[in-house]
Amino acid sequence: MGMRWRSVCLVLCSVWMLWGCKKPEAKKEEPPIYVQVGKVVQTDLPELLRFTGDIEGEAQVQVYATVPDRIKSLHADVGEEVKQGQLLAVIEHTRLRQAVAQAEAQLAATYANLAGARVQLSGAVLSRESALRELKRLRRLYKSGAVGEQQVDQLKSQYDSATTQVQAAEAQIASLRAAVGQAQTAKQNAIVRSPIKGIVGRRYRQLGEMASAQFPLFSIADMDEVKVQINVTERDLMKIRIGDKASITVAAYGERVFEGRVNKVAPTLDLDTRTAPVEIRIPNVYPVQPERSCTPPSAKKPAIPCAKGTQCYRNHCVELHPLKPGMIARVTLLVKVHRNALMIPITALLNNSFGYNAALQQKDLAVLLMEEDNIPRRQQIRIGLESPDSTMVQVTSGLQANQRLIIEGQNFYKPGVRIKILDDKKKEEAPPKAPPARSPQKTAHSDKTGM
Repeated sequence: MGMRWRSVCLVLCSVWMLWGCKKPEAKKEEPPIYVQVGKVVQTDLPELLRFTGDIEGEAQVQVYATVPDRIKSLHADVGEEVKQGQLLAVIEHTRLRQAVAQAEAQLAATYANLAGARVQLSGAVLSRESALRELKRLRRLYKSGAVGEQQVDQLKSQYDSATTQVQAAEAQIASLRAAVGQAQTAKQNAIVRSPIKGIVGRRYRQLGEMASAQFPLFSIADMDEVKVQINVTERDLMKIRIGDKASITVAAYGERVFEGRVNKVAPTLDLDTRTAPVEIRIPNVYPVQPERSCTPPSAKKPAIPCAKGTQCYRNHCVELHPLKPGMIARVTLLVKVHRNALMIPITALLNNSFGYNAALQQKDLAVLLMEEDNIPRRQQIRIGLESPDSTMVQVTSGLQANQRLIIEGQNFYKPGVRIKILDDKKKEEAPPKAPPARSPQKTAHSDKTGM
């Protein structure tokens, strides 16, 4: 038993001596972080406002038939160009023909009655004037005592009767004239004409179907110019002026930009949405460059065709109506150019991983400036507008032109850690970065997106 305890004590002493004699390990040095350095740039910054809206024709109407009968003939189809007043359709039915015949007969009778009423009116006017003269004469005799009161009253009654006949004849003439107008309107209601010039966008009814005042026959749009209506908030409304340039893109044409101008700015805001409508006009006929003439086919002259994808429009080859009503337009308005604005990459902002809108919500925005000895220094700043390509941000205070700052890797830096500056050529060869020391500051934007 004693030998066992002595063995245990010997082993413990040996372990303690070995542990005490062990040399302390040298503190492991942290690896350097790789950063990219840029400069504060001074340049002109365009201030842009972006909206979306629906493209509409300059004038866009739906054409209805006022006579509820069957369609006898159609004279226009989808895609055809029509002029104002051009025949579109004729509505006819048995009841319509009977109504027209009855209206024509009534019209002939009305003209005859109108002539008789005019004769009656002339006779009534003469009778009234004669009775008035006789009444004036008898009143003079009555004052002198030559005639009695009964004779004066009798003649006055004749005068009042003649006046009533004149009024009745005038009312009959007005009624007959209205009947003539109604008969003519009933005769013309069977013919449907275009109220504007434009292109037939849709035809809703087929030959032989029933026309109704509740359902349209055609949709017609004047598309030589199109318009987009955008809704602008109170803050942005004061920046927009009539004549401002607008750039429009649609999904159908990719990055192609159509140019337009602000045509109308509402003077008041909608009380429900607190926005004001602004209208933008866009040309929708684009001549081919270089300019090329053409002629449509005719019996006298051979046709001079246009290239594929263009059309002959008013004797010129053009790209006709590329923008269609109903397309969704992305509108960019240039409202101001800020001269000599100080700009830095948006990636240079400390603790900002959620973009420009999130950065606007932060109260302590900062960057890391590079001193002459390449030691980073934290610098508080304020930001303004975002660049059109969303890669740069305006600095309104805290920096000066040509100052050097870290534009990538600044969120991995902490005091005491060595840094190595990369140029564009060596950037791809840098080792992978370690995860950031702390997560980015939560912003109002991150709360909305659930991050």
